Amino acid sequence: MLQRNFFILIVGLILLGCASQKQEKPDSKYSYRGWNILSNHRENGLKTLDAAAKYGINHIELSHYQLCHDLKDLKNEKKRNDVNFFIEEAHKRGIEDVFVWDHAFYHLDYYPDRFKVESDQEQDLTHHTKHFEGGINKQLDLDNPEFWEWVYQDYDTLLSYAPELDGVVLTFIETGSYVLYQHSDKMKTGGEKIAALVDSLGGYFIDKKGLKLTIRTFIYNQFEKDNIIEALKKIKRDDITVMIKMVPHDWFMTYPYQDYLADIPFPVVIEYDCGMEYAGENVILNTFPEYFADAFKYYHQFENVTGFCARSDRFEETAAVGTPGELNLYLLSELAENPDMSHNEITSNFIRNTYGEQVLTPIKPLFDSAWNTIMASMYTMGTHTANHSRLNYHRDNIYQTHTTGEWYPVNQQISTIKHGVNKDLHNYKDVINRLAFPKFKTDTVGLRKDISWVLDAGWLNPGEEMNEEFLNDIITEKQYAVNLAEEAMQQFEKAKPFIEDKKVADNLYHTINRTVIFTRERMAMAQAVYGYRLWSRGKEYQTPALQQLIWDGLTLGSEMLDRIDNYPVHTPLGQWRWTRDRESFDVYYKAIAETGWKEFGLEGIIVPKP
Repeated sequence: MLQRNFFILIVGLILLGCASQKQEKPDSKYSYRGWNILSNHRENGLKTLDAAAKYGINHIELSHYQLCHDLKDLKNEKKRNDVNFFIEEAHKRGIEDVFVWDHAFYHLDYYPDRFKVESDQEQDLTHHTKHFEGGINKQLDLDNPEFWEWVYQDYDTLLSYAPELDGVVLTFIETGSYVLYQHSDKMKTGGEKIAALVDSLGGYFIDKKGLKLTIRTFIYNQFEKDNIIEALKKIKRDDITVMIKMVPHDWFMTYPYQDYLADIPFPVVIEYDCGMEYAGENVILNTFPEYFADAFKYYHQFENVTGFCARSDRFEETAAVGTPGELNLYLLSELAENPDMSHNEITSNFIRNTYGEQVLTPIKPLFDSAWNTIMASMYTMGTHTANHSRLNYHRDNIYQTHTTGEWYPVNQQISTIKHGVNKDLHNYKDVINRLAFPKFKTDTVGLRKDISWVLDAGWLNPGEEMNEEFLNDIITEKQYAVNLAEEAMQQFEKAKPFIEDKKVADNLYHTINRTVIFTRERMAMAQAVYGYRLWSRGKEYQTPALQQLIWDGLTLGSEMLDRIDNYPVHTPLGQWRWTRDRESFDVYYKAIAETGWKEFGLEGIIVPKP
C-alpha cells in the first residue's frame, strides 16, 4: 500500500508539473489579449465571443456609435441593453475584462455654462478637425475644482448603467472638446492638459470605482503626436495601460509602424484593424497574414508591449468571424502564444481547421494573394483611394490628408510600386502631383492642416499633370488586381469539390466572387475618371483611343454595378455598402458624358460616346 501511495504521489506530481507546463505560455509577456466589437448585431457578436473564448482572448472592448462611443451613450436604453448583454455574455465565456470606450471631453454644450469661460487667447486651429473651423468662443475651465466634481458625479450616473463593467478605454484626441484647447492658467501646454486629464480621471475610474483604465493615443498628425509624447512623460499615475494603433492616423496599409514606442513609460497594447474599415470590411477577400505577422513581430521587440487588441467588425452586419478574414484574428492569437511561428504555418493551420487538409494547396495561394489584390485596387500608385472602402476618386481627403508620404521623412519619399508597374515613384512629385485634381493642389487648407512641409518643398505643380504614361500605369495596376481576383476564383474552383461543409464553401465562393466584381468595378472607374482627366487637357490629348478607353470604363463600371445591385445573396451591410458605389458612379457618368465636371472647372468638357 505504501508503495502504491508513493507511486500515486509521484504520478500526481508529474501530472501537476505537466499541467503547469501546459498552462505556461511560450511567451508570457502578452497578458492583454483583446478583441474590439463595434456592432450591436447580437448574433454576430455571440459568434465573435465564442471564437474569442476559443482563441484565448481575455479582453473585450465595446466601442463606437452602435454600442458605446462615449459613456454618455449608456443613457440610451438600446445601447445600454446591448452593452450589458455583451458584458454578461463575455463573462459567461470566461473572458475576464470587458471595457467600453469613452472620449473626454464631450461636446461643449454637454457641460453647464457655469464651468465655461470666454476664450481669451488666440489659438492655432490649423491642425484640427472641421468643427473648430469657426474658432472657439468658450472654454471649459480646467482650474475649477467644481467642474471636476461635476464630471465625477456625471460619471457616477453613467457607470451605474453598466454595473458589471471592468474598465474604460479613454481617448482624448478625437473628441467633441479637445482638452488641450480648454482653459487653464496652471497648465500652459497641450501635453500638460492631457496628463492632468488622465491623472484626474485615473483617480476617479481606478481609485474610486475600482475599474481598469487604458488610454488610447490616437493621432492625426505630427502636431498631435508631439502633445501625446509630452503628456505620456508627465502622467503621474503608474497603473494605466496605453493602447496605440499599429500605424499612425488611420488604417492605411502603406503607413509605417509607430516610432515612439520606446518613449512610452507604460505597458503598451497594439491596436489592429481586422474589421478592415478601409479594405472592404471582410465583404471581399481580406486575408493578410504576412502583413499582420510582420507588424506583430516588429512590436514584439519592445519590452513594454504587453498585448494586442484587434477590431473584429465594422458596424452592423459585418464581422471577421465566419469569413476568410477570421484568419487575421486567429493569427494574432497564435503569435501571442508563440511569436516565433511563421505566418505560413499559421495560415496553413487555419485552412486545415476551416476547410480541410485536402484543399490546402489550392486555397493557400488565394489567401496569400488578397494583400496585393487590395493594394492594387483600393490603392492607386501607393495612395489610398477608397474612403472607408467606398469608391472615392473625386474627394479631397485622399489627395491631401490621407497621403502615404505624410508619415515618412523628407528623404524617404520614394515608394516602389509593383503590380506590373515596377517603378520607384516619389510620393508627392510623381504620384500626388499627377493623381490629384488641380483643385486639390491649389486649395491648400487640407494640405496645410497635415502636410504644409510638402507645399513648402514645392513638390506640387498647380496645373493638370495627368499624362498618358501615368494613366497606363494606373490601368496596369488595376488590371493586376482583376487578374489576382480571377486567379483566386480559379483556385477556389479546384478546391470546391473537396470542401465538405457546403455553407463554408458558399461563404468562401461569395467572398471571392464579390472580390472579382469589386476589382473590375474599380479598374473601370479608374480608367474613366483618370482618363477623363487626361482628356480635359485639350485637343491634342483627345484621341479616339482615349475616347474608347473612357467609355469602356463607363460601360464596364455600369455592368459591375448592375451585378452588385442584383447580387443573388445578401451582402453584409456595414459602414461600406458596396451598392452605394453607384452614387459616385452617377457623379462620374454625368460629369464625363453629359455636363463636364463643374466642380473642377471643367464645365462643358465632355467625352462623346464613340
